[in-house]
Amino acid sequence: MNTLTFFVIFVLVFGILFTSLINDVYAQNNPDILIHIATQADKQIQNQLNEIFNNSIPVEIKLLYDKGHLSVKSLKNSLPDDVEKSKKDFLTAMKSFKQISKIISKSTSTTKITTSEISEIDFSSQLDRLEKYIKTLKTISKKHDTSVDFTKVYDLFKDARNQVNNGVGNPSETIDQLKYHIISIEEKIRNSSSHGLSDRIKQFVNKQVNSIEEKLEKALESGATKTQIDKAHKLIEEIRDLISKNQISDAKIVFHELNKLLRNIELSVD
Repeated sequence: MNTLTFFVIFVLVFGILFTSLINDVYAQNNPDILIHIATQADKQIQNQLNEIFNNSIPVEIKLLYDKGHLSVKSLKNSLPDDVEKSKKDFLTAMKSFKQISKIISKSTSTTKITTSEISEIDFSSQLDRLEKYIKTLKTISKKHDTSVDFTKVYDLFKDARNQVNNGVGNPSETIDQLKYHIISIEEKIRNSSSHGLSDRIKQFVNKQVNSIEEKLEKALESGATKTQIDKAHKLIEEIRDLISKNQISDAKIVFHELNKLLRNIELSVD
């Protein structure tokens, strides 16, 4: 077992994760390690869920996993330009995965968790957790201006709460409907926020590329090697092509290569 895998399991099982550790990663100018850790944790949890539940993952756990998985994707897009957001994305992902690990650890060593066992959790407790998550989703929705309609979710939540409090109807069925609509809202928010984030990254990269082109012109006038200048322009063309195809991650890799080349060009004419 390599060191990274051991660290991930240590965090997921014991829940020990210090903000100072993340700050140390940034201090060492190696924030990519957060992506490696979060990705490894994502895979670890996904493998456990597939092994235990196959294709019947309980909705409650799926909500937690989707939240963590979305945060890992957001983390990859946050680095290296938005340090604070990348820290927040990392902590959110690891917290979600840790919660899943706690749920899984409650099962006995010989009995797998099943959907029916999860549904036996006190209805009021389920509704309390769902209410908190709905508030979180609404905050995220407002932040990204997604205009998602929460009316149906609140109606179902009210019905389920009344059924539990008054002992009428079938709260289990209503809660299942509520979870279904929460997943639907989560998907809408994910698509909207991902699209918005992609647009912001495109704008940022285009702005930076335009600035780099101006620097290349000045460097050429100052006697920079034309071969290096031409190579830089080819990288710029590649970046713009990747951006047009919405291949953001690949564009960021080429962008970092372009920045390194620009620094070498500027040093050569200083």
